[in-house]
Amino acid sequence: MLNLKRWLTTFTALGLCLGSSALTALPSAGQTVQFGSQQLDERRFVILAAPFGIERRSYQLLILEQLTNQRPCWQEYSGTPTRVDPLLLNFDFTNICNRMTDSNGYSLRIGEEDLGWRFIFNIVPQGDELVLMATSPRERNVQIPIGRTRGFAEGHLKIHLDEGWELTRRTYQNRPLTHVYLRGNPQMVAVPEGGPMGINQPTALPAPDREIIITPLPPRSEPLPPAPRTNPLPPPPRTNPLPPPVPQPAPPNNRPLPPPERRIPTF
Repeated sequence: MLNLKRWLTTFTALGLCLGSSALTALPSAGQTVQFGSQQLDERRFVILAAPFGIERRSYQLLILEQLTNQRPCWQEYSGTPTRVDPLLLNFDFTNICNRMTDSNGYSLRIGEEDLGWRFIFNIVPQGDELVLMATSPRERNVQIPIGRTRGFAEGHLKIHLDEGWELTRRTYQNRPLTHVYLRGNPQMVAVPEGGPMGINQPTALPAPDREIIITPLPPRSEPLPPAPRTNPLPPPPRTNPLPPPVPQPAPPNNRPLPPPERRIPTF
């Protein structure tokens, strides 16, 4: 009995040591994740001011990426401003096109500093064009112009980046991710100081395992197979109609019966 107790005590202590070692190897929630940035082929991207809202008078930032050459994801029309037709709205663009519509797909970076925690993107009209701005929700009068449409027209409009700005790819441990940066050259673009309602940088960025590693597919020469045909649902089973209701007997008449008819006999 004593040996069994000693063995259990030793095993418990060993388990605690192993558990502590495993927890020590894991990154803590407060550690800051350092993302990198690398060049990409900007010819495979288009930055758009996409109309939305009532009468499509408001605009939001939309970035499209051509993953493979199977079929084009957008078409540009000559002229100023440059109108763009997002063709991916007409087919299943899985593994062909990538569509980025919010901060999950793009963010602001100046030099080696991630600023997605501080700035959001807005498209605002200025004069006769639309301007892409990085603005701070909690800092008054803190905004950075990034690009412009160079004119105004109906529909989706291409945004041309200002000098000193480029698109780059976010990386983690030298692995490219789907997230892209609108990155400013620190020698040409300065990070604005915090305004009267400034906020502090968070202690940690989102975990890198929530990003998607890019594995582009090779272009396919054969057309996509048609969508599988599904058999129509069988008709519902026929049921026999219910029999007609049985007529109910008439309620009894409580009035007395008339006397029998008296007839005069004939001889």
